[in-house]
Amino acid sequence: MRFELPPYASCSFCDDLSGARECAIVAENEHALAELDERQYERGAMLVIPKKHRESVLDIEPREIEGIYSLVRDVAQAATKAFDAQGMSIFQNNGAKAGQSEPHFHVHVVPRYKDSDPHKIFLQHDCEVTSMEKLRVIAELIRVVL
Repeated sequence: MRFELPPYASCSFCDDLSGARECAIVAENEHALAELDERQYERGAMLVIPKKHRESVLDIEPREIEGIYSLVRDVAQAATKAFDAQGMSIFQNNGAKAGQSEPHFHVHVVPRYKDSDPHKIFLQHDCEVTSMEKLRVIAELIRVVL
């Protein structure tokens, strides 16, 4: 069984993993990589992706899920310390009908702050792409406390 996804010829997250596309890596483990979301709708917004191409939660093996969510916890703790976050939104979409726009499983890890709207849902097209220079600075601030 598969969820419907928009057609794709390549995967940007696989490009990140291979080094074909520049990204700001925060941390990694055997099964997963955490990188900053290029759209910083909240400071420190990250994506945790499996190192193997997996389209959705239906494709993930149990040990991969453990590795992914272990890394989610680690980077969430680090971002909380680095930026004094007051909360953390952690979410994941599967299939186009659920809002998945990338064809690679990923978990959003989004620090929330005193002035954050807890009911706001972030839409990719509402946020500008952050420069790689700024992303590297934010990634380093998180890495320092890991």
